[in-house]
Amino acid sequence: MDTTTREDDARDDMREVRISSGITPDDVETILNMAASSGLFSADAMLSAEDMAWDCAYGNGEEAQTFLLAKVCDAQGERIIGFLCYGPIMYWPGEFELYGITVDPEFRRLGIGSALVAEMTRRAVGELGRSIFLETGEGRAFENARLFYEANGFSVQRRFCKQFIPMDGGLVYRLNIDEEDADNNYQ
Repeated sequence: MDTTTREDDARDDMREVRISSGITPDDVETILNMAASSGLFSADAMLSAEDMAWDCAYGNGEEAQTFLLAKVCDAQGERIIGFLCYGPIMYWPGEFELYGITVDPEFRRLGIGSALVAEMTRRAVGELGRSIFLETGEGRAFENARLFYEANGFSVQRRFCKQFIPMDGGLVYRLNIDEEDADNNYQ
């Protein structure tokens, strides 16, 4: 299913942004370059992103992780301007992890990242999801990322699950999808 939004660009004309799932081998380099240029993906995170991207690009559609792509069609043709990768947490029914998200700098602060999070949340709810976890850095370089997550309903976790004990300098965030079940997530 595609989700479409319309965003103003610097020239005040309208561009249609389409959000879809799935990637092709041709998309992998763009996604990895976008992740690397954000400056927020560690070397380990880049290796994981590369593995997940290639798995999805050549997979059969049954991969554990899902890539959501934000694309725009303009004078340069259709191009990827943002992505989000998430998946279910093994052995934790109803729990998901947001592995990574980034938007092209030209398109930041236009609601595209929020649209990607909303689409991920919609899909997780469709799979009876209860919450979505993520880990991010605590340093100053991650300040905008933390503000983005908080603006999209994620909250810092002070009590940790064994799956999400943050690395040194990291924070765990959680978005409760189903408030009724939120307290049962630590059993």
